[in-house]
Amino acid sequence: MSDRTAFVAYPAKPLVIGQTIEAAVSALPKQLGIRGIETWKETDVAGQFIGHRVLERIEHNDCLVADISELNFNVTYEIGFAIGKGKPLLLTRYSPLQASSPSATEVGIFDTIGYKEYQNSAGLADILRDIPTLEPIKVAAGTPNFKTPLYLIEALFKTDSVTRIVARVKKARLSYRSFDPNEQPRLSAFDAIQNVAQSHGVLLHLLPGRIRDAKVHNLRVAFLAGLATGMEKVLLILQDGDEPVPLDYRDLVVSFRDPAQIDEGIADFATRVTEALQASTDRPVLAPKTFLERLTLGSSSAENELRDLAAYYLQTDAFNRAARGEVRLIVGRKGSGKTALFLQVRDLLRGRRTNVVLDLRPEGYKLLRFKEVVLDLLEEGTRDHTLTAFWEYLLLLEICRKLLESDEERHMRDGRLFEPYKRLATAYQSDEYVAEGDFSERVSVLLQRIRDDFNARYERGSVTRLSQAQVTELIYRHDLSALRREVVAYLGFKESLWLLFDNLDKGWPTHGIRREDLIILRTLLEATRKLERELSNYGIDAHAVIFLRNDVFELLVEETPDRGKDPRALVDWTDPEEMRELVRRRIVFNDIAGDRSFADVWSMVCVSHIAGEETSQYMIERSLMRPRALLDLISHCRSCAVNRGHPRIEADDIRKGLSLYSTDLVREIGLEIRDVLPEGEDVLYVFIDVSDRLDETELRSLLATLGLEREQMSRLVDILLWYGVLGLVREDAEVEYIYSLNYDMRLLLAKIRRAEDRGPGRAVFGINPAFWAGLGIRQSS
Repeated sequence: MSDRTAFVAYPAKPLVIGQTIEAAVSALPKQLGIRGIETWKETDVAGQFIGHRVLERIEHNDCLVADISELNFNVTYEIGFAIGKGKPLLLTRYSPLQASSPSATEVGIFDTIGYKEYQNSAGLADILRDIPTLEPIKVAAGTPNFKTPLYLIEALFKTDSVTRIVARVKKARLSYRSFDPNEQPRLSAFDAIQNVAQSHGVLLHLLPGRIRDAKVHNLRVAFLAGLATGMEKVLLILQDGDEPVPLDYRDLVVSFRDPAQIDEGIADFATRVTEALQASTDRPVLAPKTFLERLTLGSSSAENELRDLAAYYLQTDAFNRAARGEVRLIVGRKGSGKTALFLQVRDLLRGRRTNVVLDLRPEGYKLLRFKEVVLDLLEEGTRDHTLTAFWEYLLLLEICRKLLESDEERHMRDGRLFEPYKRLATAYQSDEYVAEGDFSERVSVLLQRIRDDFNARYERGSVTRLSQAQVTELIYRHDLSALRREVVAYLGFKESLWLLFDNLDKGWPTHGIRREDLIILRTLLEATRKLERELSNYGIDAHAVIFLRNDVFELLVEETPDRGKDPRALVDWTDPEEMRELVRRRIVFNDIAGDRSFADVWSMVCVSHIAGEETSQYMIERSLMRPRALLDLISHCRSCAVNRGHPRIEADDIRKGLSLYSTDLVREIGLEIRDVLPEGEDVLYVFIDVSDRLDETELRSLLATLGLEREQMSRLVDILLWYGVLGLVREDAEVEYIYSLNYDMRLLLAKIRRAEDRGPGRAVFGINPAFWAGLGIRQSS
């Protein structure tokens, strides 16, 4: 486009940024195909909110130039708004400025869009010469998502307000997709744009500054809010208190100080979203021009794939065993597909109306409150008995609730069910626990009641052991025998009962998993075993399946005296061909003949080789054999290619995408390590700028800088091997990682000992190439 106009947005502080930008704009020659450039300073009109004027000028001008040297709400919101309006975008950064927290890397978004750095006004003027050649970000909205029409952002910490918001959304029966920083450390601009574009409504909430991670979270909210406004989506921004949104944008938010105000805001929002659904006026951001722009691989998070997951889900042996009720535990590493399996098994079992299927997804932090309030005061024997009683009571209540909910209308038409249903309802509706809300909210009510009763009856430190009668009195409010009798009687009309548990290991505290925390899991297993036995005595087919992270399971096994009692299925991946089939199914879902081979469809998406390596193998080897990681890596590469206007992913796009992915992976694996060894959270950073091959002496010398004791250091080496950060270099120079040996840790350790026995320095460790870009690892020749 010739003779373009541009609007320049930048933060008010530090002043040097504005001074440099204003000088560059003033000095820029007019003969560059730029008809005019104005900055936000020119919109500062007395008596008018700057925010309103800025949005008007962005919409009026042909493109936006935005400076992200110092990230703030205003500029981030304006960037999202410009993208939503389809405006070409140029991001700049003043490189002499020391980066403050949060940085663009922490927030995400901007590093996937790309930005140009300048040191002075002359350098910026050269950058601004590119304005006539700018193109809008090429992201197609695709078809509107009618099955999950709402998009929301979750918080890192699940406070009561955050839990309340999600519970109210579920009560409003609005299916949603979300970004969860506990699952994905980075919000990519590509995913954000695509998710907002496909949505009918966007729900956001701003955190008060006293909450950790508030700055990062609120900047992401600002970007999504700008997108939603620019795309004219139904938008609700909830704010806890009066800060932090700037005054100029105060009319965007609904503030709350009481949970009831959350309910009111979401009630009105739900009505507006429903009206938008019925009107179905969604418009794509841009018409896609290439297959790569149209391509969707689904979300790497199964919770966001409810609409399409069944169409391309790869059924594994673990899936079949779980669906047949042969296993009680599904274990796998983070990102291995546990939640996807959970959702598919649930939907399969729900296909038979005579099945009773409870999908229970409590968040770990909720149950830890119970430990902190009650269990820490009791001896171990009483702790186990008390928590097992809690689980038995909770499960019985949830089964009862599910039966009443599923047959609320049917019992009026089926004479066999009418009287049993009424008796069941009478036995159930005798406690405040039956209050409406989602499972996590109901658990909160029950825990609060137990805590209040405990504090009212016992002085802190005065009790270490409760009798069985005292436990019963503390936990139960219903006539348990009557409730159990009615549940058993009603289940006689059903074919089978299924209890599916996920998310138990989600939201663990930052101090790592302690022995006391594992009581929660161990007693749940005991309570479900007991329930299955009791129901089987009455001829009722009952199954409980619990989904756990593999590292948490290994700790559980160490702390369980009767290990091996519960049959399990492993969902960790070892076969690259299965990984390719997973990707192939997602590619052919984009209106391609389903019988086409991986090689055929991959050639439509990506170049065949990079540095002499086949590209799919190159990416798989950097995925830690985790489907989520592989999809994230491909998504990063695709985003880079689309933003650069490439019809396929090129080698340079892979390198750039790998850099972004690797940085995310370093942080994510660090957090996983923290869960099992808090002192090791930052261990990966000791490998910055080292060689990709280390002998044992070099490795231990690096780890010694953490100041760990000898026993902790040995455990940390094992953890690095367990997570696939390190592998053993074989004599043929290939590296064997944990997934190369079917996740057999004992076999890997035996190979390391054998190498050590051959002499000092014979055990050589290789750093996984997934971490090279993120840590600046030097590749050995």
